[in-house]
Parts: sequence; C-alpha cells; structure tokens
Amino acid sequence: MKLNGKIEVVNVANIEFIDIGRSMRLEIIDSIPPHATRFITFRNTCGVTLFKSGEDEFPMDVIDITWREIPQNERIKELLRHRYPIFDSSECPAAAKRPLIVAHLEGTIVGDILAEEITIESM
Repeated sequence: MKLNGKIEVVNVANIEFIDIGRSMRLEIIDSIPPHATRFITFRNTCGVTLFKSGEDEFPMDVIDITWREIPQNERIKELLRHRYPIFDSSECPAAAKRPLIVAHLEGTIVGDILAEEITIESM
C-alpha cells in the first residue's frame, strides 16, 4: 500500500479489532455511486483516538481519510503528540523503533489511528 494517501466521501459501516486485537479494520462504503465496499486495515495498531458526534450510529459519514508515513526522525515527536504512554528503558516511546503511519479521519468520526501499515481491500 502507498505510504501516503487519501480517500474522500465514504461511510464507515463497521469498526472492528482483528488479529487478536493487534490490528483494526474499517469497513467503508463509497457515498458516491457505484457505492463500492472496501476494508481499510491498520496493521499492528499502536494508538487509536477516535471521537464521534452526538448519538450517531453506523454508517457514519467521513469526508476524508488521509494517511502518511512518519519518518524515523519524527516518530518520537508524533507518538508524544498523540500521548503514547508506553516507554522503553531509555524513556523513549516504545513504538518509535517500528515503522509508523498516522491516519486521520474527518467527519462524523474524527480522530487519528497510529499503525505500522495500512492495507485496502475492495469487495
């Protein structure tokens, strides 16, 4: 999967943790015809901060989902910005040594997901 990308105007139909809780998957449906269904999997998720507005239920509108790779020299700063709470013996965020991608959702659901990899599967 590309390390940087964007998907616009979708509905999030489902959110689930998979791989015994190590990864998170979003089921998304395009809001614009032909309404294709896709699954975005955040492999080896190390942080999730998502908020929803009001009493909304699934499916939830998302205007865009963007993601980008965090370069090695910015990983500590990005993890601290997201208040990553697990540190190694040198007081460094433990996930800083792994590849890191940050995804941002904007819409009825707003927030960020930190993971090692993102894959997208079409139905």
